[in-house]
Formats: sequence, structure tokens, C-alpha cells
Amino acid sequence: MSDLLSEKTPIRARHIRPGQGQAVEVKTGQLLQIQTLQGKQVADFVAFTQGDTEEFLSTSVTRASNANIVPQRGMTLFSNRRQPMFEIVEDTVGRHDMLYACCDPVRYETLGAPGHANCREALAESMASYGVGYDRIPSPINWFMNVAILARGDLEIREPLAEKNDYVVLRALKDVIAGVSACPQDLVPTNGSNPTDLTVRVYRDAPLPPPPVMEAPPAPTEDAAAATAPVVATKLTPRPAKLQSTAEATVFRVGRVDSKEAT
Repeated sequence: MSDLLSEKTPIRARHIRPGQGQAVEVKTGQLLQIQTLQGKQVADFVAFTQGDTEEFLSTSVTRASNANIVPQRGMTLFSNRRQPMFEIVEDTVGRHDMLYACCDPVRYETLGAPGHANCREALAESMASYGVGYDRIPSPINWFMNVAILARGDLEIREPLAEKNDYVVLRALKDVIAGVSACPQDLVPTNGSNPTDLTVRVYRDAPLPPPPVMEAPPAPTEDAAAATAPVVATKLTPRPAKLQSTAEATVFRVGRVDSKEAT
């Protein structure tokens, strides 16, 4: 468990299988964790401003504003209006991509796999209830994707470095709708050629409530102490036994009678 998240309160979670997408609302100050459960699984990530989906997370503005092409801890992610949207506050991998577009139907047609599940359709489906369609899905940040830049600027997709339960944590700098898909690419090394599941969690930026405190009982008063004190047997003076008044217990004294008196 992340030290940062250990005292935070999780308020929602999504389990995402390869080829699926999920949308989740994140308020300002809340934390968004994206985790690869088995390792080597890429998460395509997009985001829009709540209430104004014309503003969205921009990889090109983020690259230019940070003068860097690799998302990393401490970096701010910017919108197409150059407004800060997220800060990367934790990252257990350190290798991600923001150069490649989402995989889409045309990409798989060129690879000889028409009809293959893809991230762009998955993200569009997840964002449909917010009025964001297929053609408005922007270029994503590809968490855990490992892209090498070779001589003369050539790009090479390599197996991700992410291991089991690796994650990134983002702090929302404004109210957003985040979309995440588990990339289903199994024809090249994008996901180690074996797509697996992701988990997404939102944490409220507040500690867990303290455990209830058990109050000590009040000290007993003298009267209460006397009333509740145990009774101690004292030495008693024995009493003489008393015969019950029964026929067996009645005694008559019979005297001697002379014969003269008898007559």
C-alpha cells in the first residue's frame, strides 16, 4: 500500500479488463490511482474538465510546458488551454509514454486483425454519457507503456517495465472526468503480448476518521461504593437450639403416688 494513500479514504473504484474503458469523476484535491494488477499492462488515459468538455488533457501542451516527453513524478499535466489538470504525486515505474495515439480500428486493420478491440472505441464508449464521441478522444497518456527513442528519432515499442501491482497516483488540480482503458494490444510487445486487468481508484484527500474512543467509567462515590461493596461474613454468636413444640418434644414429670393418696 502506498504511504500516501494509507491514510486516505477510497470513495470509488473501477476494475477494467483488456479492451474495456471506464470513466470516473475526480474532484479538485482528490487522488486518482491507476494500477496494473499483473504487471506490463498499459493504461490509455484521457481527461476532460467537468462542465466544459471542450477543455481536455493535452499531451502536446504537457510536453512543451515540461520540456520533457516522459511523464514522471512531480510533473504537472496540462490542458489544451495550458491550465494545470493533474500533478503526478507517486510513480512506482518511472517509464510511460505520451507520444503514441490510441490503438483504433484502422491500426488493427494494418496489422491484419480487423474488428480487434481497441482503446479509442473503448474510451469513446466510456465517455458517451458526457457527450464526448469517438472523434473527440484526444491523444492519451499511455501509463506503463515503454517506448524507446532510437537514433534519428525512430520509435521502438518495448515490453513495459511495470511489475505486478505497480501504479501511478495523480492529484486532481481541478474537477475532471478521467477516462481509462486497458489496452488490448496483443500483436506487438505493448503489453508484453499478454493484456491483463487494471484497477482505478479515487481517494478523498482526507484521513480516515479516528477510531471511537472508549470513555472510562466515572469513579464511584462513597454511597455507590458502599452499595456495591461485597458482603463479608462476620463471626456470629451461636444461639441455643430451640425444640419445636411437638408431641415428641413435650416432657411430663411423673411423681410417686402412695396408695392412700390414690384412694
